[in-house]
Amino acid sequence: MTTNEPAQFEMFRDPFKMLIVLLNLVAEQQGMELDYEKVPSFENETFLIRHANDGDISDERIPNFIYKKDGTEITWYHYLGRDIYCSKDLSREEYNKMFVDCMASLYQLNG
Repeated sequence: MTTNEPAQFEMFRDPFKMLIVLLNLVAEQQGMELDYEKVPSFENETFLIRHANDGDISDERIPNFIYKKDGTEITWYHYLGRDIYCSKDLSREEYNKMFVDCMASLYQLNG
């Protein structure tokens, strides 16, 4: 049986913690606390974050996070951390570089 579904790779603890740090920074900039059930929406030239699948009754997975520089997508189901997957099989180092780049872009620290 073949499928046209894109590959999804499980996201483990350390990269997930970096994602939480990034989302906390986004929430802080918006003057709110991070709510795992409804993450804050944010977009700049480096990344996009949104609460997707809200009220979505289809099985289509809409990316909650997109790293625009290489198209890496992270999805989760209904709340942050539940059934979380990444579109690429990244190493810890690659995740760290990506999330640090996103954090720097929040404060316009990218050169």
